[in-house]
Amino acid sequence: MKTAGSKNVVFVIVSQPEPYHASVARRLKQDIQNQVSQIDKQAPTVHITHEEFPVAGAWTIIPLLRPLVTQYKGSDVRWMFFMEPHTAVRCDKLFEALSAADKQEETMWVGYPLSDDEPTIIHHFTFYEDLEEDGGFVYPHFANGFAMRIELMDRLLHQIENDERMLEADFSIDPAFELAQLVYGPKDSPGHGPLLTPDLSFCVVSGDNCATYPRQFDICGSPIPEDTIYFAVKTWSGFHATRARAVKKTWGRHVTHLQFFSDIDDPELPAKAVGVPNTKTGHCLKTMTILKEVVKRVEEMPHIKWIFLADDDTIFGVQRLCELLSCYRGGDDVTVLGERYGYGYGKRETAAKGYDYITGGGGTALSVGAARALRACACGAPSAPDDMALGACAMHRLNISLTHSPLFHQARPQDYARETLARDRPVSFHRHSSPEPLRVYAAWFQHDDRAVRRRNHRDEL
Repeated sequence: MKTAGSKNVVFVIVSQPEPYHASVARRLKQDIQNQVSQIDKQAPTVHITHEEFPVAGAWTIIPLLRPLVTQYKGSDVRWMFFMEPHTAVRCDKLFEALSAADKQEETMWVGYPLSDDEPTIIHHFTFYEDLEEDGGFVYPHFANGFAMRIELMDRLLHQIENDERMLEADFSIDPAFELAQLVYGPKDSPGHGPLLTPDLSFCVVSGDNCATYPRQFDICGSPIPEDTIYFAVKTWSGFHATRARAVKKTWGRHVTHLQFFSDIDDPELPAKAVGVPNTKTGHCLKTMTILKEVVKRVEEMPHIKWIFLADDDTIFGVQRLCELLSCYRGGDDVTVLGERYGYGYGKRETAAKGYDYITGGGGTALSVGAARALRACACGAPSAPDDMALGACAMHRLNISLTHSPLFHQARPQDYARETLARDRPVSFHRHSSPEPLRVYAAWFQHDDRAVRRRNHRDEL
């Protein structure tokens, strides 16, 4: 009987170079090493990806297949365990779970199963009708970590290199879902790969029998003062009476430095005309004009450390943003933070030119130093996608690493699996629809933001 142990399991921490995230990854590596040394007196193999596999798009997992398979195929390693820096691991129970999986030859990868109730934008509106009788298409909860057999990784690598249909997505959004799509195979193929084997010891919340669970994101000291953030909102005159008013009724009530940027002046909001014609999509020239104007303003406001760029239908919590930013370097340091998407990684012909970008709908937090640097970026066209243009420029021209936080959300609450939102306290959502924005704000952020209001009131006394 096979028993999984440190010789048979490689730990892969899918990490980021930003100092806070890198330090969390190093602490997790040390914790795993300490646990395993107590279990079987051997040193485990733990990789921190940004240090050992610094390839673009490593967070999508696909670029990691070749180096990992090359290094470990033919060795004693049977399992790769992929995790985030905030994944908590109990190594003894993880080894038990993988030993049980070893007894089932058909089990090729293991994790906590997530599924979509209906097609959703963050998963490219993909739905597998042919799996409904089998309980539906499931994908792993990345925050818990998931384990994959080395032979499945080798098989995937061979298929990717020999079947052009395997990589055909322009955008990378949810790496766990997209990896499950890759394992399952093209929808029109005659046979499909193995579905994820559910294991509830990969827990959503901590419990006595959990092998893994997501840790909450820490607050690194006191929340930063909200008046050290300049909030810039991109809007249009057609939305002044609707979306912009919703901002002022929700999170806008709790901030000191709030400016709307639009196609016309509107002193009641207040909104400033940026002198750029409105476009239906993209808004690159408009966003770049806003960024340059905001940097010019904050140069005269030395207490400002951060610039927060938001759409007029971005819904977020001011208190939660201030808590989150306590972990990052603002001011003259170069930090760009938000929800990361990828472009180009999912196609063979564009993978080498792929890049990350912070998707604008969930909001983008820029240190003043980062905003200064990004002023050098240009738009291919006025209506080019602004967030993608900034991402491509940051990565390929300025060599700036963008930092992902899963607490920012490009879509609505109902577009995410319940377990995904339960892991922590979200910072933002995007898009006004059902439920309407005031209800979303009240349900997710209002309670915490009242603390900002009380704190500001005390400071005025």
